[in-house]
Amino acid sequence: MAAKGKSYAEMWSRWEIAISNLKEHAGDMPHLTDDVTQLDQTLTQVRDLANKQEDLRGQTREINAKLRDLTKAGEKVRSRLGANLAGKFGFTSETLVKFGFRPRRIPRRTKTVEKPAPEPPPPAGPVESKPPGGAK
Repeated sequence: MAAKGKSYAEMWSRWEIAISNLKEHAGDMPHLTDDVTQLDQTLTQVRDLANKQEDLRGQTREINAKLRDLTKAGEKVRSRLGANLAGKFGFTSETLVKFGFRPRRIPRRTKTVEKPAPEPPPPAGPVESKPPGGAK
């Protein structure tokens, strides 16, 4: 038995244990009968709501799957419409904006700056060697 757990399941488990044990000893403690009955009714309501929550969780999964499929199908249709409109008006036509499509932009050519030609290396000719000291 989880005596300190704070999860719903652990709390409900403690309630169930208390209810079943107190019902066995109802004759010894008649002053607790109203509280035991109230806790039992609360536990019944909690279980009903937990079951309903699980059902709704399952429905949510199904609905999300349907939404995903329908959205995918809708995007395919929209894409086809866009292709038809681009074919009719032209891929770069601003009229496409009216229908929610972005026209294709024409790439702008940038002017290339001509780089100066590199200086040619000095001619490779015979190099005269002079003797040290300037003597001939």
